[in-house]
Amino acid sequence: MNPIRELLKLAHNGVLSISKIEWWLLKYTNEYNRVDNIESSKHLHIGDDGTTVRLPITFIPNQNDKFLGLFRALNELTDFHKLENYFGTQMTKFNNIKLSRTEVESWLIKNKRFGTDKFVCFLIDYLDYDENDEEEHLSVFVHTATELDIFVDRADFKNTIEFLETFNRLYWTD
Repeated sequence: MNPIRELLKLAHNGVLSISKIEWWLLKYTNEYNRVDNIESSKHLHIGDDGTTVRLPITFIPNQNDKFLGLFRALNELTDFHKLENYFGTQMTKFNNIKLSRTEVESWLIKNKRFGTDKFVCFLIDYLDYDENDEEEHLSVFVHTATELDIFVDRADFKNTIEFLETFNRLYWTD
């Protein structure tokens, strides 16, 4: 079966769970490595002096490019998800200290690298909104397959979203 079609069939009402994405990534890791080697070798140029240069991809994506892009985008999302429990713990801590300005400042300093670096664009990149500007599920954009509508269950990132909304409000606004 086509890996992309198989992933889309895993969706429930058009929404994927992180556990199904992780299963799909695990199932297709070897295929990803194989296809990546094939596609990467197509864009190599060996100069007269023997140096190898990777040429930029400047064509319409084929099925392999779409698969590679999808795999990378979902893999990146699962990397973000690895901190879901940490963010849950941090929100519990925050709720216990939120009345103490000095403790909140310490909490912000402790979590600064997440809110201002690794996750700084997470909400903008992934949150999807309906016609009424209400948040829905996470949307995964695949630049090599813009026709794909990949949605991930918002509940799987509940702690991450709550943490980032709280951090952003306190750090950037207040």
